[in-house]
Amino acid sequence: MKRAEVVSHLKTFDPEIYNLLEEERQRQHYTLSLMPNMNAMSPFAKYLEGSVLTNSFFDRHDETTSGGLHLDAIVRKRAMELFHSDHAIVRLGNIVAASRVVFQALLEPGDTVLSFNLRKKDHVTGLSYNFENYGIEPGTQEIDWGAVRAQAERVKPRLIIFSPVSYPRTINYQILYEIAQTVDAYLWVDISQSVGLVAAKLVPSPVPLADVVTFSTRDSLRGPDGAVLLTKRDIAARMDAAVINTGHEALHMNHLAALGVVLREAGSESYRIYAEQVVRNAQVLARTLADHGSSVLCGGTDTHLVLASTAAGIDMREAVKAIGHMGIRVKPDSVPTMNSGLFLHALRLSTSSPTTRGMAEQDIAYIGSLLAKPLTTILTPEEIEKTRQEIVALVKDAPIFDDEWMCDSEE
Repeated sequence: MKRAEVVSHLKTFDPEIYNLLEEERQRQHYTLSLMPNMNAMSPFAKYLEGSVLTNSFFDRHDETTSGGLHLDAIVRKRAMELFHSDHAIVRLGNIVAASRVVFQALLEPGDTVLSFNLRKKDHVTGLSYNFENYGIEPGTQEIDWGAVRAQAERVKPRLIIFSPVSYPRTINYQILYEIAQTVDAYLWVDISQSVGLVAAKLVPSPVPLADVVTFSTRDSLRGPDGAVLLTKRDIAARMDAAVINTGHEALHMNHLAALGVVLREAGSESYRIYAEQVVRNAQVLARTLADHGSSVLCGGTDTHLVLASTAAGIDMREAVKAIGHMGIRVKPDSVPTMNSGLFLHALRLSTSSPTTRGMAEQDIAYIGSLLAKPLTTILTPEEIEKTRQEIVALVKDAPIFDDEWMCDSEE
């Protein structure tokens, strides 16, 4: 049955689901996402996700060339080569699953975890660890590594976590490695939303120094839901055992194949050019917001991420509502600092999705000027509607995934 026929039958058979599908199609075409955890899937991966591989199940005892073990070996090899890792685990359904594998492989109940912005604490339901926070200094909005070292020496963590989902600057992983070595702690870095920039060698890689590196495969990589775990050779067996012990023996073949192809894409020249554009767009967005009176945290960005806040006297919750009505999807966040109980309220904005849609510096500067309006002033309903129409005019003809980023057969 052809695709058009399937859609027609679905509309008749299950109008409730069909209507949800159509609403989502309209939303994606006529609104703009600046959310860091949203991006369009690679057309190659999208095809494989819906291919005949959907009907095949991974069997870790099947050693045939068409079986799961062979495909698993292909994907693991690609991950290890792309990130220069000793060992890779690719059969994980999501980043929470990967996180729980790491915790259960490395820690005992009651162990202390020193975590940047308390990342991963929400992934340990039912497990018993003592979390300590470290973060940016509220005044400089930078990481004071001397203070982090002093805190590590005081709390004696068994595990140190760094996950820069709310830090737009690059860091020197050598410093973090030395701190972990000083207190005899494992070092775990999660690069989920910046993994594409690491693959493109635009930001430093933690893989040579960290004991464990994890990342989701959907956002920056434009792949299927899932996660990859990279680890050192000396703890690889423990990680593999934890995967089995936590029930992650298998992943559907279509997911594995889709992951394999996006790993190959991430090593291509087309992807490197895309990643460079993501960073340029983020830097333009940060400058434009600042030039129009918005507060930009951490002094700007080196990555895909911009942390933006409201001008004095503007309520963040009301600004977020206005931005939503304008047709822009954003993610508000409370960023912990080194001062206990002190949070910086900001929007976590990413240029990954707009770049995937083919938008460049001029488009992003225009978007930044529109986004700055509710961050710096209280808009009337008429002004919000006018801005929404401007957003629609900008995005209505933009593809969800621009052909410019498709890898060709020569790469």
